[in-house]
Formats: sequence, C-alpha cells, structure tokens
Amino acid sequence: MSAELHSHHSAPPVELMIPSSCAAETKKSPTRRTTTGGGIMAPSLFKAASQQPRGRRGGVFATKEVASAAGSCAMYVACSTLMVLTNKWLASTLAVNAHVSLLMMQNAVATFLVSSCKTVGLVDYANFDRKVAARWFPVNIYFVAMLATSFVAMRYLSVPMITVFKQLANLLTVSGERYFFGKPVSKGVALSFATMIAGAALAALNDLEFSFEGYFWQGANCVCTSAYVLYLKYATKTVQLSKFAMVFYNNLLSLPLLLVIAVANGEPAALWDAHRNGKIDATFFAVNGLAGAVGFFLNLASVWCVSATSATTYAIVGALNKIPVTILGYLLFHTAISKDMALYISVSLVGGFLYSFEQLRQQWHAPGGVVLLPRESPRDTGGIPSPPPSSGGGQAPSSY
Repeated sequence: MSAELHSHHSAPPVELMIPSSCAAETKKSPTRRTTTGGGIMAPSLFKAASQQPRGRRGGVFATKEVASAAGSCAMYVACSTLMVLTNKWLASTLAVNAHVSLLMMQNAVATFLVSSCKTVGLVDYANFDRKVAARWFPVNIYFVAMLATSFVAMRYLSVPMITVFKQLANLLTVSGERYFFGKPVSKGVALSFATMIAGAALAALNDLEFSFEGYFWQGANCVCTSAYVLYLKYATKTVQLSKFAMVFYNNLLSLPLLLVIAVANGEPAALWDAHRNGKIDATFFAVNGLAGAVGFFLNLASVWCVSATSATTYAIVGALNKIPVTILGYLLFHTAISKDMALYISVSLVGGFLYSFEQLRQQWHAPGGVVLLPRESPRDTGGIPSPPPSSGGGQAPSSY
C-alpha cells in the first residue's frame, strides 16, 4: 500500500535528468519535455533506450527500444496489479486485528530495498538529513493515514469496488486545488467526474456484498489520499526531494509512528499468539514482505516506463491498468457481481479514463507544451500518486 503508485492525482511535477548524450539534440530541436519523479538519477538500465537520438535509431537500437518500452509497461502493470491483489489477500485473510503491524513490515522492506539500491548505485538521492526529516514528518502523517485506511477498506470491499471508489479521491483533490491554489476546473474534468460519480453510486447501490464499514473506510481513504496529495504539493515548495528520496523518507519515518500505534493496540502480541496457534503461518508473512517489495519495485517501474516511452503512454497505461485489476480481483476473490453492477463499474472506469485523457490534454496545451505527470501512487503504496502512489513501499497513492 505504501502505494498506487498502484497510477491519478495532481502533485508537484519534477524533472527527470536528461542523459548527457541527448543534451545536444535537446538544445537543437526543442520538443515537449516530459517531467516526473523529481531530481531522479535514472538507473542506467532505464537510460539504455534513450542513448540513441530518436529518429536515428535503427536495427538493433530500434529493437532494444521497443523491447525496453514493452518491458517497462509490462513491469508497471504487473507490479501495480500484484500489489493490489496481494494486499487484498492479506487484508481479507488476516485472522487478527493487526493491520498496522503488517503495514510497518511492508514499509520496513521498502526502506531496506531503496537503501540497498542506493548503495549499489541503482538509484540516487541525498543522504539522510535530520532537518529534512523533521520538515517532512507532517507529510508522513498523511501518508500513514492513507495507507492504513486503504488496507482496512480492502478487508471489507471487493477489488472492483475499491478500484471504482479509489478514483473519487481525484474529485476531492481537484476541489482542494481549486480552493487552496485557485486552479480552474475544465468542462472535460467536470464531465469525467460526473461519469465517475454516477457509475460509482449506481454500482454501490447494486453491490451484492455491500458493507457499511467498507464504504466508510474507503471514504476515509479518499479523504486521506486527497489530503496527502494536497499537502505534498504545499510541502514540496519548501522541501525539494527526488522521487526515491520521498520513498525513503516516507517509509523510514512511518516506522516509529506505526510501531507506536501497533504497540498501543497490542498488535505484536496478537500476531505472535495467532502465529503460535497456527492461525497465521510463515507464508502469510512472506506474502506481506512481497507486498512491500512489489510496492517499491512499482516506483522503479514507473521511472523506467516514463524514460522508455513517454508521459502519454505512462498515463494511458495507468488508466487502462484498472481493467485487469478489476477483472482479476473479481475472478480470484469470487466477487458476486450482477450484470447491472458490472455495467455501472464499467461506466465509472470510463470516467476515470476520461479524467486521465483530459489531464493530458490540458498539460499538452499548457505554455511550453510541458507534460507534467501527476505523482503516483502508489502503494497505492507507499507513495507515488498517479497513475499512483501505490499501497506499500512507495511515495504516494496507489495506482488502482
């Protein structure tokens, strides 16, 4: 959850470092610049497809470029989908009330992985700074709330309904941007929201597995996700962090906060008793660790996807990714869905695609033609909003 990336929200854009070999070409022929991620030193394997100027590639270079683009999109879709499904399985099979402890374990895995990747040179960000950590801690509170509410909602709601209602966080985010930052709302965005809301409301009314608790926690998650994205936009005006620095600080700073909450709720003792009594086995903890790892690799996949393809491709893949997530969630968890409910879910998903398209259209027509990618989520986890921050091991909301 230390999300979806999972894909969705408008957060402050930041730039990818342009490979030096392409600098001359960039100066000679100004083109639309794609930005994302924030001061990231893109891993060398992600740069490979960019080393030859576009338009002059042929033969083996063209083949490598296509392979890199296809591989990056496949990795992004696979990580985003697996993250949602593993967390749904964990939440729905958890025998005791220990959601916070599971999140803490996932974030610990993500912290270890991002630190290890920095050590071997796969990613790069500034070393830990206490002053930066202190200034970033308020952001982390929203981050933890976003992850916790998402995980609890998964216990009660089906994957299709979570996918549909997760989109409504965009409505709160856009409303907040209009109120706090004076950002106008276009007719296209308004139409996409009307489609999303109508589809989601009708799907909920026809939900054969209706759960008041589930919709309550999903509503709380939408509020927390929107608050996280809006506060992130405010905070990044004074604290400049790269994408992977956000992954590092979000997950690291969440650990003491989650530990205090878990201990106060008696979760460690409950988990130990459940394990000793055979209610939770080693496989459960292994899957939980996998969820944390997948959330982190979703961040890597998003960087690779943007560098190997384009901002447009990345956004479209994130929007279309909801389809396999919804279908697999329905099949794997034996969700009861009527024909009417399936229709309304489809309508809401179309609204989400229209929203992504409208955001891209506005950004392409912005002064300078710069495409500003919303941060993802990402885990849903933790932490990449958009097509998001991800649930688990990330920087912002999940990419549902």
